[in-house]
Amino acid sequence: MSPKIWEIAGRVHTNIETALWAMLFAFVIYFITFILPKLPEIQAQNARVRVEEIGAENASLCNKLSIKPGADGYNQCLLDVGEFRWKVEKRAYDETTW
Repeated sequence: MSPKIWEIAGRVHTNIETALWAMLFAFVIYFITFILPKLPEIQAQNARVRVEEIGAENASLCNKLSIKPGADGYNQCLLDVGEFRWKVEKRAYDETTW
């Protein structure tokens, strides 16, 4: 190949590399400015959604066991299902933690 082609290829490579570094720098600035300050809020929202979903799943299980809301054992059923879920999640966490 001629030296002129190598020179053009080198310039193209340099320009692409510079553009990629600029994009990375812009993303880091964007992340620090807009995303990072909202992380606690996002995590709290995810936790609220998870708690609501778990509560709905627990209530659904009690309903499947023919324990309707307002019945004598409904609140105890919710507590028992919640305790069981907590034990299972704790066991799974303990097994994955090294």
